[in-house]
Amino acid sequence: MKILFSFLISILLFIYGISIFSDGLKNIYQTKIKLILEKYTKTPILGIVFGTITTAIFQSSSIMTITILSLVNSGIITFHNSLGLIMGANLGTCITSFIIAYINNLGNNIEFFLNPSSYIPLILLIGIFFYFKKHKNKSNIFIGFSLFMLGLFMLNTSLSPIKDFAWFKDFLISLNSPLLGIIAGIIATCIIQSSSATIAILQTLSINNNITYLMAIPIIMGENIGSCITALIASIGTSKNAKKVAIAHLLYNILGTIIFLILFYISKLFSFNLLENNVNSISIALIHTSFNLLSIFIFLPFIKKFESLINKLVK
Repeated sequence: MKILFSFLISILLFIYGISIFSDGLKNIYQTKIKLILEKYTKTPILGIVFGTITTAIFQSSSIMTITILSLVNSGIITFHNSLGLIMGANLGTCITSFIIAYINNLGNNIEFFLNPSSYIPLILLIGIFFYFKKHKNKSNIFIGFSLFMLGLFMLNTSLSPIKDFAWFKDFLISLNSPLLGIIAGIIATCIIQSSSATIAILQTLSINNNITYLMAIPIIMGENIGSCITALIASIGTSKNAKKVAIAHLLYNILGTIIFLILFYISKLFSFNLLENNVNSISIALIHTSFNLLSIFIFLPFIKKFESLINKLVK
């Protein structure tokens, strides 16, 4: 019960921290972003680049996708111009996994000023200072970032004892089935409502448990599909073009997962020993990024056909 309570608190801090951090950034730069989007979504490549950078700043693909959906719903950008942004949003969220990998790989001998836990209180104090100065958005940026970092450290601590539980070891063994791993990733992300949090949990578990590439890769693929639930919910009651954004986001991730899964099974046929090796935080971040880069390279040449498919599905 104590582990569950600590886990839930850490997840809430993590998600809430990202949420108010993103709100602060969005409220300060929202007008500029809308003007820039009109200019830098004219081609799919421009959209991918801009979507990647913006999502990396916001630290949330869900927020970026909902923003895209809202912009299409309001007619500021077209559904066609949104496709590059959707692909870029998937790639941009990978920066969070590298931040988590940095935190999780800190050694005990690292210098004080390089350890994030040493400056979380300072960041929090800055946020409180801006709060009392009535600068709400600046306050949200600093307080959100400090809570996001604190949530990660609490997550690391709360999950550490799980490695000794027999049921958990049995569960990890069961994830040798790629399909089960994908389903686990989808369910976890749908429940938590944060793909970043799902990746963070996986990275944290990799520190104290023998998680192999064979176990981690399907969960990462499932996480990408599970992240679409937020946009699907947000599309309820919106225009036809806005619904196309949500469906495109879902189908893009499903097709990318199918292609990646085929390559995954081919690699198993050749008995690559790499799949049996244990992963670490950096490896998970690299897999997450590679998956999204591969999806972009595969879909980009066929983006017009993909658009036509969505247009036929949503009439």
